[in-house]
Amino acid sequence: MNIRLPGAALLALCAFVLHRLHMLVHVQPWHQASPPELALGLIAVLTGVCGAACFLVGPALFRSYNWPPPDSD
Repeated sequence: MNIRLPGAALLALCAFVLHRLHMLVHVQPWHQASPPELALGLIAVLTGVCGAACFLVGPALFRSYNWPPPDSD
């Protein structure tokens, strides 16, 4: 639960940023992307990927594992 809640918060932030990008694109006449719009796009991608990983996988994302796996012979 302690990993899924921040994941949901990151997904909410991603949705907010995507909404802002949508408003920026459709309100003004067509133009090349400005640096703040590119930064918002980067924020949307990073928060979306990290939020989805934390929300869907949860605590197993940070579980330790042995590599290479022990031989089972």
